[in-house]
Amino acid sequence: MNKRAAKPSSHPQESARKAHGAATMRHTRTSTLEGSELRWRSAVYTVCAVSLALGVTFLACAFPDGASRPSTYLWVACALAFATLTASNAAYLARHPGRPTIGMMPVAVASAGAAAAPLAASATGSAAPLRTCAIVALALGVACVAVFGCLFVKMRAAYANAPAPGEKSVLIVLGAAVRSGRPCQTLARRLDVAADLLLGHPHRMAVLTGGASAARPSEPTEAEAMARYLRERGVPEAQLLLEPRAANTRQNVSFSLEVVREAGLAGRQLCVVSNDYHLWRSLRCARRQGAELVPVAARTPRVSALQQWCREALTILAGR
Repeated sequence: MNKRAAKPSSHPQESARKAHGAATMRHTRTSTLEGSELRWRSAVYTVCAVSLALGVTFLACAFPDGASRPSTYLWVACALAFATLTASNAAYLARHPGRPTIGMMPVAVASAGAAAAPLAASATGSAAPLRTCAIVALALGVACVAVFGCLFVKMRAAYANAPAPGEKSVLIVLGAAVRSGRPCQTLARRLDVAADLLLGHPHRMAVLTGGASAARPSEPTEAEAMARYLRERGVPEAQLLLEPRAANTRQNVSFSLEVVREAGLAGRQLCVVSNDYHLWRSLRCARRQGAELVPVAARTPRVSALQQWCREALTILAGR
């Protein structure tokens, strides 16, 4: 964090910023979704590999004879769906080498279900056990699409038609992964939205929340990296408050509300800035703590959007 000579300040938010900045290195994140995902790495690879193998097998066994009939069109449509979903997971891994996400698993299950449809619909031409396996895969795929589709609708509705932040609002910007001292692309999207809202609006404040990663203790805290990024974008440091302790979304909200109160800003409109998929859970955490926040959505990078939305849906289903 940028060090400046101590001087008297008439701004309570400046005192809060310095107090929390001084405490930055005394806190380490001990419970992050990203850290817990490391334990699921083998399971993610296994589910994706099994889904790929089953999908190819299902499509090969149900390969049409070339006649123009409904079964042929079904096979082509299902093969395209299987290829698209599989390519989506492959693109995510190419973008995040060695860092598979649990959000890849629902995509893989749905891809196997799509590939299973032609064989499950066929009454002949395949061994009974394999067709039974195809029926089970299809059922799982349909259930996966139905459950996650319903959650996606709720997650999208959380920030649809939200009011614009006021001129004296406080933006709570939620942290995400920091790599080599720089915000990841997902976090950078949040910070770009925050920068656009802060630049030219000197009465707006931002609370940057996120601690250090236990998986990468040498990295700066998320709050520090976020502050550096925003300063590089030209945001004045006087508009930034740091919260360097939070280890998860619940703590992001809780600790940020503490910073807001200590800075004497509790009477202002409070907004939460995060990626679109993350806002539903963020708002729910705030309501449980008696706070109503205005959601401000940052678009998720397209290459990882499906996996991130699925990852968030799994997190919601797990009660996190």
